[in-house]
Amino acid sequence: MVMVPIRRIFAITSPFCTRAFCTTSLTMSATNMKNGDSNIQKIGIIGGGAAGLATARQFLKANEHPNPNSIKFEVTILESRNSVGGIWKYEEDETKTRPMYRSLRTNLPKQLMAYKELRGSGDGSEPSYVSHSEVQQYLQDYAKEFNLLKHIRFGCTVDQLKVLQDDQKKGENGCDTWPQISLEWTDNTANQSHKQTFDSVCICNGHYTQPSSPKINGIDNFSGTIEHAISYDNPSKYAGKTVLCIGARASGADIAREIARVAKRVYLSDSTSDKKQDYDKVVLMPRTQSIDENGTIHFSSSSDNELTVNDVDVIIFCSGYDYSFPFINGESNLELQNIPGERRIKPLYEQLWHAQHPSLSFIGLPLSVVPFPLFELQSSAVVSQLTSRPGSISLPQLSDRMAAAERDASSGGPSSPGRVVDTHFLGSFQWHYSRRLAKMGGVYDKDMENYIATNKAMYDRSGKERKSMIPGGDDIYRETVFRREDEKQSYQIFSSKMEPVRVETTVPK
Repeated sequence: MVMVPIRRIFAITSPFCTRAFCTTSLTMSATNMKNGDSNIQKIGIIGGGAAGLATARQFLKANEHPNPNSIKFEVTILESRNSVGGIWKYEEDETKTRPMYRSLRTNLPKQLMAYKELRGSGDGSEPSYVSHSEVQQYLQDYAKEFNLLKHIRFGCTVDQLKVLQDDQKKGENGCDTWPQISLEWTDNTANQSHKQTFDSVCICNGHYTQPSSPKINGIDNFSGTIEHAISYDNPSKYAGKTVLCIGARASGADIAREIARVAKRVYLSDSTSDKKQDYDKVVLMPRTQSIDENGTIHFSSSSDNELTVNDVDVIIFCSGYDYSFPFINGESNLELQNIPGERRIKPLYEQLWHAQHPSLSFIGLPLSVVPFPLFELQSSAVVSQLTSRPGSISLPQLSDRMAAAERDASSGGPSSPGRVVDTHFLGSFQWHYSRRLAKMGGVYDKDMENYIATNKAMYDRSGKERKSMIPGGDDIYRETVFRREDEKQSYQIFSSKMEPVRVETTVPK
């Protein structure tokens, strides 16, 4: 893996602007297909979580409908665990190497979270915010509904990915063909090694395995316990202690609230805050700045009074995760920049395709999004490039993709001014991105517009309710019960303990 430092550049050009597209289809030529029948393409999917299942479904769905290239897909999903679900599969583990904890409930309503193809119950009679076990069951139901289980090889750890660049040739009209990709993996159950060449590979291994912690000056001066949220499972271990949670987004706020029930005191350090705010159970603090030689913790502040505390027993970094692709390395024949702490993958076109080798795609990199529906749209766009689906838009030529990828990587994300760590942070920009993917995939119509607009309306409502909560207060926003009304690009609320929250229920077309 290439680990070259990248300068932090704030581009004026938005990374999500409309670009010119190549007018010819970017499908693989028969000369690239070495697996027998030139109309059969072998697809490798790394990961059997929510992204991997959605991707497999889109490829297999394409087999149900004729396409101009008469292409059929053979799909193989390589999953390291022995069940589907990825991070949603909760297991008690003393070492705790996965972020799922026992009491977790979703911070998005299930009517919004669900795949478009399998909506589930949404009549307003059941809770909208559900447990991790319910999400896990939903993913199992999805896999069974669309007959995906027979395509999954469980207990398989991918060891090596290699791009077979010798197979890359130039196609007609300047549009490049796609190289094949070799995967090597270990079947942990049988203790056997395997190797296979695929026409396309989709990386769906998630981004919640490699903990990321900000650098705190003097952290070695702290004599207490230092943890990351990935190890959090049960608040009882913090009984009677003073805890500092660094990071106040969704997971940090939830963990702080739970711990506050039993802890002596909880400080919640929020990088977007500039002052101290005392609440009933949690003390909101600004960014954690440093720890001096006496173990006193200093916080940044806009006031003249210095903010410090010296009674902390435990520090928990609720600061997110780095992207991790352990199977991509110096033997991969692939340029990929993934520097720890930057949370930026380069070079990518549309946060999805490797810009130089688009037979390799990364499903699910964007942050602060509604994941399951986005996985469907991303994988649908990938499939459309291989099938020339009617109405779809082909990728631009190599030089245009590389230029766009460089702009994206140096922009700091869609917000202005941007930060390198927010390159893949979409938030409110996810709806325009979703529409663009739907158009590229040839699936954008009135029904899709209603669906995306309703998702936005529910996301805005849920987000405003969540953000209005007092740190450490009762978790009442999760009591709101939704019902979708896609034809109105809106929703109904069946029960809620929240004060009325005004949100826009439609989005400009």
